[in-house]
Amino acid sequence: MPDTVGLQTVLASWREWPLPISAPPKVLGPIPGGRTNRNVKIEAPGIDGPLILRLNNRRSAALGIDRDAEAQILFSAANAGIAPAPLHQDPEHRFALLPFIKARVWQAADFANSQQRARLLRLLRSVRELSPATATRSYHAYLSHYIQQLEAANAVTPELRQRWSEFVPPLKAFDAAPWPAQLTHHDLIPENVLDTGGRLYLIDWEYAAIGHADIDLWCIDPALVHEPFIHELARWTNDLWERVLALPANQQPNAPA
Repeated sequence: MPDTVGLQTVLASWREWPLPISAPPKVLGPIPGGRTNRNVKIEAPGIDGPLILRLNNRRSAALGIDRDAEAQILFSAANAGIAPAPLHQDPEHRFALLPFIKARVWQAADFANSQQRARLLRLLRSVRELSPATATRSYHAYLSHYIQQLEAANAVTPELRQRWSEFVPPLKAFDAAPWPAQLTHHDLIPENVLDTGGRLYLIDWEYAAIGHADIDLWCIDPALVHEPFIHELARWTNDLWERVLALPANQQPNAPA
């Protein structure tokens, strides 16, 4: 289970939420899935319909998440109708309150379905048109943040260190190349696509940034990618993220991304 602030601790703070809640919220049950955060379905007297209480991972920054940037990106995506608008985001980044959308969560088969894929690709074109006031990602800096944590935990093998040293020069060259920087979700797995039947929503924007949009295409189908370097970049990103996630709690510093 993700390392988050305690559920009861957050629920006990309901009077501080800027929502018209008239009595303590009640837990309806967990929402399965998600390896970064913990999601719980709740009901709150005074609010129509259920809510999602997202308990954020305590080590968000260690995993490469900038919660302030996420909030700005989510605001842009919600205003464009691409993502559900949050009801409240804790200023201390411990949790978020999100609307519960009656929708089907996509499966891998949706990515393979030509009609469904066309719907998603149209939505991604809208994503790329957004211009949140956030920094363009340096992929070298982003992956170096992972490597530094692994080095601090003595979790870098000689083989990984050698491969990393060989990967750094082309990675820096990629960052310096004149590709178009566009808003990129960076975690476009089927579970992050909600389908109401009439429209699609993208959720879980915590890894999003202005970056190379081919990474989202790689998540759908590597055959869609135009930039060859994306294949190696995506594999490195996933591998290092898994290694950092697996670090014991006392070896995973919450350093800035």
